[in-house]
Amino acid sequence: MPELTDRARAFLAGTALTFDQANTLWKGLKKGDEISLARRVLERVRDGRGLVDKAPADRTTRHRLCQQEALLTSKDLELSAALRHDRALEILTEEFDLEDPALEGDAETLGIAGGILKRRWNDLGQIGDLRKAARFYERGAGTDLGEDAYPHINAAFMDDLLAQIGDDPIVRRQRATALRELILSELPPVETVSAGSAWFNTATRAEALCGLGRYPEATRVVASFKDKPAPWELETTARQIATIVHLQRQNPLAVPEIRGFFDALLPGAADAVRSAVVGKVGLALSGGGFRASFYHLGVLARLAELNVLRHIEVLSCVSGGSIVGACYWLALRTRLLKPRPLRREDYVELVRGVIQHFLDAVATNLRGSVQPSTTRVVWRFLSGEKGALDPEETSRALEERFYRPLLPGNGRLFMQDLPFTPADHNPALAGSTDFHPGRHNWLRADKVPVLVLNATTVNTGHAWQFTPTWMGESPWAVHEAADSIPRLEWSWYEPRARWQMELGRAVAASACVPGVFAPLEIEGAYKDLRVQLVDGGVHDNQGTVSLLALNCNVLLVSDACGQLLLEERPAPGLKGLALYVQRSMDTLMERVRLANYGDLAARQRTGLLRALMFLHMKAGLDADPIRLKFSQESYELHREKLSPSGVRKDFQEALAGLRTDLDAFTPDESHALMACGYRMASWAFQRDLAPLTELWDEPVAEGWPFSAMLWEITSTAATTPRRDELLAVLREGSKVRL
Repeated sequence: MPELTDRARAFLAGTALTFDQANTLWKGLKKGDEISLARRVLERVRDGRGLVDKAPADRTTRHRLCQQEALLTSKDLELSAALRHDRALEILTEEFDLEDPALEGDAETLGIAGGILKRRWNDLGQIGDLRKAARFYERGAGTDLGEDAYPHINAAFMDDLLAQIGDDPIVRRQRATALRELILSELPPVETVSAGSAWFNTATRAEALCGLGRYPEATRVVASFKDKPAPWELETTARQIATIVHLQRQNPLAVPEIRGFFDALLPGAADAVRSAVVGKVGLALSGGGFRASFYHLGVLARLAELNVLRHIEVLSCVSGGSIVGACYWLALRTRLLKPRPLRREDYVELVRGVIQHFLDAVATNLRGSVQPSTTRVVWRFLSGEKGALDPEETSRALEERFYRPLLPGNGRLFMQDLPFTPADHNPALAGSTDFHPGRHNWLRADKVPVLVLNATTVNTGHAWQFTPTWMGESPWAVHEAADSIPRLEWSWYEPRARWQMELGRAVAASACVPGVFAPLEIEGAYKDLRVQLVDGGVHDNQGTVSLLALNCNVLLVSDACGQLLLEERPAPGLKGLALYVQRSMDTLMERVRLANYGDLAARQRTGLLRALMFLHMKAGLDADPIRLKFSQESYELHREKLSPSGVRKDFQEALAGLRTDLDAFTPDESHALMACGYRMASWAFQRDLAPLTELWDEPVAEGWPFSAMLWEITSTAATTPRRDELLAVLREGSKVRL
């Protein structure tokens, strides 16, 4: 594959090829799951650019190339979700009138159109796209099943999904059953089809049987297929059938017949069975300074006890979440380089070590160590700086105190140095000696999370991401229909071109609160443009966009950001003017936060998300109406001492009001935040994710550094020796300490 990717990049840079050479090149890249490169090569082939000769002009070749470019465009994750599917449909209509009745029964063209709309539904959550996809598949499902009945089996799948959300469920389920029975009675035997269609012929037959609940027969079908399909083909099949069995049974792996089928489908890959059934799990750690960091540590502690951390495939972090998320990721990286398999106890000890490391690092007072004198702050503003603190100094302090102790070495720690191959990577199972989290995680018991550190570009207002392999503006968060601002191209790191980023600088950019920090700058990468980056929370303080962009369908969101509070008496004068402006910005950010949650909840209701756990620090607190002076209401509200999560409301309110700063936190503050995150995660997980039994194991309570504080903040005793003192300390902690 490296040889193919090198040839593709040379072709894209200007090296000429014959049509046959370029045609073979994009097909090889597609087979190797290098979708974006394959698309770009095919785009040049269709345009005739870079070819020594001309592409054949016959109708069959034109149609085939058009179909494949549309398919690859829709699947190219390097393009915006709001763009790639629309563009794919535009490409397809260059050669085909999709509404032409003459296309009825054209399985290839209408099946591709249906797939494009199915992916658009999966990315954007519009039920109309699901209905359109179903219609295209139905039109493509003529009497001729072809070699693999691709549109027929997908039409049945669409009917199942639409029936699940209440769209004419009786008719749709009957139609799905009829299609599957048609497939089983008329699909050509696998031994009679071409080699390229053999696997999908088998997969279609197995999916039809599973859809009818005939699991033993489906098991025999996949067990009889002796050739090993490409990993991406196997994953596509496994995930679609997993969705079907999830529609049928709440805990499918608890059914021996279903478990037996997946064991036959994925022999020697028991971990992939669970991955296919559970789905792709993402964890988002919000911004909110060290307050958020400590809260997230409590959440991580509970997830370790539940044995959930091994399933996390994407770790999306913002600001304070980035500071602690990078620490956890580095500690996990070190452990995964050791050959011994991880047990639940290993994850518990790993989190315990991160907690102690983080406590020690925060005690050095990061903000205090980089904060200049008052005179220097005034001079910075007078000289044109846009913040009191220098993000470059902060980045060096972050690396020295938080990251280098977890990954010792000399010199700066660059993002491109972070990718690694786990000690237990199995090339025979994965089909590759190189390890790629996006392609191989589903085969593993202990996932390697894709680390995403989120920032915001001042120049464009778009999201900017740093990962261990690339950086730039995310194509997924840009909606061209409502956004005419150019997107800054993202790219894999190229150290020779000085396109690289230190881990400390990436985290500092993610945490650059506007006004407090000057923006972090990247110069020389774009012509006539000096990139300025600020806190990722300006664009998406929960970090959920990256989880959706990377196709996670089980989301765990830990939200410890600073939420809007009641303001009883707005301040007058110049101080009031500044607070008024800040209040307006805070209101806007609260609106964004609520919109993000609304989007996630809607996705869960429509089945786009298999499960969602969303916890935030104010969950369950009372919000009584403020009565008018002349109100005649006489009722009294009964209030419990504990919120639904089991945390005392007085403690929860005090913790929710703690400062969102990067200074030294006292042991009482840090332990109370961790205890609160731990307790609230316990409650939210039980509320939201308990039915997904494949995701977790029965927890074993561990002794944590915050265990004493956990008892304190959940106590229903009339009083405790420290309650009043602790509440006073925590309420005082809302003030920024200079």
